[in-house]
Amino acid sequence: MRISASTVILSLMAAASITAAPTPVHIEKRGIILDKIKDAFAKALTSLECGACVSALVVAKDVSYLNRNWVLDAANSLCSTFKIMDQDVCKGLVYSHGPVLIESAMRANLLSGDGKMICFQILGACPAPAITSGTLTFPKPKPTNITVKAASGNRVDVLHLSDWHVDDQYVVGSDAACNKPLCCRKYADSPLVPGRAASSWGDYNCDAPVKLGQDLLKFVPTVANPSFSIMTGDIPPHNVWAETREIVMAEEKAAYSVMAAGITNMYPAVGNHEAAPANLLPTPNTGGDYKWLYSHLADEWARWLPADAVNSVRNYGAYTASPAPGFRIISLNTNFCYTMNFYLYGALKDYDPFGELKWFISQLQAAEDAGERVWVIGHVSPSQTDCIQNWSALYYQVVQRYSPHVIAEQFFGHSHYDEFAISYGSGAKNAQNAILTSWIAPSVTPYTDLNPGFRVYKVDIGNWNVYDSNTYVADLSKAATWDATGATPDWHLEYSAREAYGAHVPIAADQPLSPAWWHNVTNAFESNDAAFQKYWTYRGKSANRMAACTTNTSCPKEMICDMRAGKSTDTCSQPAFGLQKREDGTEYEDGPVAQDVSGLRSVFGSAKKPWNRKLCGLPSI
Repeated sequence: MRISASTVILSLMAAASITAAPTPVHIEKRGIILDKIKDAFAKALTSLECGACVSALVVAKDVSYLNRNWVLDAANSLCSTFKIMDQDVCKGLVYSHGPVLIESAMRANLLSGDGKMICFQILGACPAPAITSGTLTFPKPKPTNITVKAASGNRVDVLHLSDWHVDDQYVVGSDAACNKPLCCRKYADSPLVPGRAASSWGDYNCDAPVKLGQDLLKFVPTVANPSFSIMTGDIPPHNVWAETREIVMAEEKAAYSVMAAGITNMYPAVGNHEAAPANLLPTPNTGGDYKWLYSHLADEWARWLPADAVNSVRNYGAYTASPAPGFRIISLNTNFCYTMNFYLYGALKDYDPFGELKWFISQLQAAEDAGERVWVIGHVSPSQTDCIQNWSALYYQVVQRYSPHVIAEQFFGHSHYDEFAISYGSGAKNAQNAILTSWIAPSVTPYTDLNPGFRVYKVDIGNWNVYDSNTYVADLSKAATWDATGATPDWHLEYSAREAYGAHVPIAADQPLSPAWWHNVTNAFESNDAAFQKYWTYRGKSANRMAACTTNTSCPKEMICDMRAGKSTDTCSQPAFGLQKREDGTEYEDGPVAQDVSGLRSVFGSAKKPWNRKLCGLPSI
């Protein structure tokens, strides 16, 4: 008869007489239990097997009934055992994020499907579970003869910023090649002589210094006159292991003040980094205090939003506002689908946390009845593997119901890359059936291995569709030269989407960059590797620091698959605890998956960044 680790632990709990005062015997039993927890965790992480992952969750849950700190202590000890990450970082993450995951595991029914769902969404260890969120009911059926508003011929500029991540603790001359996930800061163990000194304008291994963000905003008016701006989330820097509510609120207050100095009309969305700890945004069904965050954001956003939108933000971070007659922006809190929001795993059958999708439908129905056009903005795109599949499937039903006649465009961020995804009606994925584009914006921060960037859209105010997307970047490899010569960043037009991809898929001057056109662009990527390599360069904002994505690997095929995935269930990239991986087992950025001396697969990151990027709230690709 096989005795599970969980059974052993439960027996030890009983033998430990937990109500008695601590004795050497109790200390010994605690040590045995900790070893069993660590063994379970290590097996899950080394094997990436579904059963091992679910067993580790069950073990953690069992021990948590006795002492939750023992589970946290065991997890913390794994960092030093397997040299996963810096110990200070590990301790900060484990003791800030771990309690929420433990609480959710204790609420979850791990042996009846919840365990497999958690292991799939976080670790990529289990197969994707079946979608169980069902079919939505809408207030009215979709009109049979839908028409889209005609273009007016009058086009305006719209600025799109995302993933600001400006670091007010950035220290010029500090170590830009440090032993932490985020460098260019002074840490207690920082070397006296840095391995690579941080320039005053930034580094590919760091979040942006304040003056880089300020310089970007100074540059925008030289190339565009935005009618309004959108900001699709993530304000604080990536030192998530050490952030507190007070620190995050101060960082956001400072950042929004900088933006307000250069932007008079902005519509923001809430990112996963706006929370403290990062990623963890509670819902009414999972406990936790969320009112502080939305109240704080409402106060900061009040400088741009009307009073009714501010009041909506105070509820759950979502709102609607109208920048122009006949046009409406709906800002969603897509952190309610974020896979690293551990609160969600405590109520996996709550497919619509906070009733946000229900509210979303009501706003779209009102827009349809009024003949309005709508933009949807958010942080985590429902097209990304970072969005829980049941939520994404429901969202996709909403998109299919209200596109293309109501929802004109949708805009997201989070990945830090320059990307897009296409949504389709029911049936085949082809140009005729393409109904909506997801514009996934490049980040302002160069973190990691990217040039800082932003977008300006050319938008017709009749149909509110995008007619061109111009991406601007600064070549951060010149940062040392800028310092040496007293120059400022060389912000410049990286590319126009109409010109760059129109060379492969011609488009008339009076036609928008429609979902059908974008689908045909993906066809060009399939048949023309030069066209795809152009995309691959632009995806990394011309930093040319990503690993090659060549036809002798599955990378191009999977990237094109992801472009055609408006919902996370359709993506070809698989969730992983760290970097997403291709089907052939290689990582997009860093080549073959390494085996370290302990046998622990480098699911926590690459050889040059041996920590868990995803848990740190970093881009997951």
